Amino acid sequence: GHLGLGKLIVLYDDNKITIDGSTELSFTEDVAKRYEAYGWHVQTVGDVADGIKNLRCAVSAAQAVTDKPSLIKIVTAIGQGSPSKQGTHGAHGAPLGTEDLANTKKGYGFDPEKSFSVDDDVKEIYKKSTAAAEAKRTEWLAMYENYSKDHPEKAAEIARRFKYELPAGILDKLPTFKAGVDKDLATRKFSEACINSVATDLTELMGGSADLTPSNLTAMKCSGDFQKDTPNGRYLRFGVREHGMTAICNGLFAYGGIRPYCATFLTFAGYCVGAIRLSALSKFGVIYVMTHDSIGLGEDGPTHQPIETLESLRSMPNINVFRPADSNETSAAYQVALLKHETPTVICCSRSTVPALRGSSIEKATKGAYTCIESDAAKLILVATGSEVGPCIAAAKSLAEKGVPTRVVSMPCQEIFLEQSEEYQKSVLPGDIPTLAVEASSVHGWHRFSHAQISMTRFGASGKGSAVFEYFGFSSGNIIEKGEALVKYYEGKAVPHLMDRPVFDSIQAGGH
Repeated sequence: GHLGLGKLIVLYDDNKITIDGSTELSFTEDVAKRYEAYGWHVQTVGDVADGIKNLRCAVSAAQAVTDKPSLIKIVTAIGQGSPSKQGTHGAHGAPLGTEDLANTKKGYGFDPEKSFSVDDDVKEIYKKSTAAAEAKRTEWLAMYENYSKDHPEKAAEIARRFKYELPAGILDKLPTFKAGVDKDLATRKFSEACINSVATDLTELMGGSADLTPSNLTAMKCSGDFQKDTPNGRYLRFGVREHGMTAICNGLFAYGGIRPYCATFLTFAGYCVGAIRLSALSKFGVIYVMTHDSIGLGEDGPTHQPIETLESLRSMPNINVFRPADSNETSAAYQVALLKHETPTVICCSRSTVPALRGSSIEKATKGAYTCIESDAAKLILVATGSEVGPCIAAAKSLAEKGVPTRVVSMPCQEIFLEQSEEYQKSVLPGDIPTLAVEASSVHGWHRFSHAQISMTRFGASGKGSAVFEYFGFSSGNIIEKGEALVKYYEGKAVPHLMDRPVFDSIQAGGH
C-alpha cells in the first residue's frame, strides 16, 4: 500500500475456519478495514459456490485500479459439497473418509466408484487452455527474438541477469586492505565499502535495511530510494519489519534478474529466521548483512547482544555464515555471496573497530579459514572469528615470548572451510595440537574444531564494548592465560585428534 503497487491483486479466502475450529476462537478483526487502512483497494465477493462471474468482475475492477494494490475478500465454505464436513475444520487437514467422499461425488453427479477420473469435457477445457497458453508463449518468444535483434545489448543484459552471471571484472572492484597503510575500521564500514564498490556496475543489486540504515551502513550511494514516485530507485526502506523484509527479498530473488540484500542487527535475525530458512530451502542467494554482531556492541546491552544467533544460523543447511575480521575477509564474504547464487549468505559485521590482519587476503578468506599467524613447531593453535582475531594475534605474540609458539587461525566461515579438501583442512587445523577457540558467541559448534573454548555461556551485559569484552574474558590477557592452561593440561598426555574421525553420509541410496 505504501508503495502503491497497483499490479498486485490478492485473493483472500475467507472461509471462517482454522485448524482449531471457527475463526471466532481467535480471529475476529475486520480484514477488509485493515487493508483499507493500509491504502489498498478492497472488494468483497459473497458467493462463488454457484459460479465465479462475480469474482471475474471483481478481478477486472481490481485491474482497473492502477495506483493501489487490491484485496478481494471471497466468502467461501471450506469442504464445499461434503455432506458432513462442509464449513467445518474437519475439512481443513484431514481426509473426507470413504463414505463422505462417495456422497460428495454423488452430490456433484460423479460416479462414486471412480477415483482419479477426469471426464472428457473437462479434459477438453484444459486442452484448449493449454493451446491458448502455448500460443501466447510462442508470440512472446517471437517478440523477444525481435527485441534481441533490435536491442542486442539490453537483451544480453537481461539474459545475464536471469542466468545469475556476474558482469566481467565486478569482483575485482571489491576493496583490498593494506595493513599499516589503510585505516582500521569496523567491519560494518568495510561492508559499506563492498556494497558501494560493486553497486554501480552490478545493476541488479537491490536492497535495504529494517530501519537501521545509519547503523547497518547499507545505503547505495549510486541510487536513491525505491518509492511510489521514484520506481527507478534500488534502495528499499523496509521499516521495522524484519520478517517482511526477508520475505520480500525471497520474492525478489524468486522472480529473477535481481540480487537482493537486506540488513538488521544480528540479534534481530530471530525475527527473520523463518524466511531465512526459506531462502536456504529454496536455494535463493539472498545476501543478509547483520551488524552489531556480538557483546562488543556495548551499551545497548543483553537485549541487543547476540549469543546463540551465530550457531542457530550455522546449524541451518545450505547457508554460509561469515564473520569477517577485517576488510579483506569482508570482501571475501561478498565475493562468495555473489558467486554462490543458490546459497544465501549471512555477513555478520562488527560495530567496533578491528585491527588489520597482516596475513589476510581475499583469496585466503574465500577458503573459510586460514593461518594468519604461523609459528614453527606450534604448541598451541588459537582459532577465532571477527573481532576476536585481533586479541588472539596479540596473545600469540606474548605466548611465543613465553616459550609457547602459537599459530593463529582466522575462520570467517565454517561452512566454506568444511567444503575444502581434507588435506587443506588439516594444514590449517591439524587436530592433534592443543587448539583453543575464541568467539564472543555460544560455545556450541566449536567442539569439532577445538579442544577448549573461550565463549559465551550466558547473556551479555551493558557497558562500553571494550569493558564488556574484558569482563567476559575476550582480552588478550585471558587468552594467554587459558592458552597456557590448555597446553599444560595436555603435557604428558595424548592430545585427542579432532580430525581422526569418520564423517558419515546419512542419506540412504534409493530413498525419496
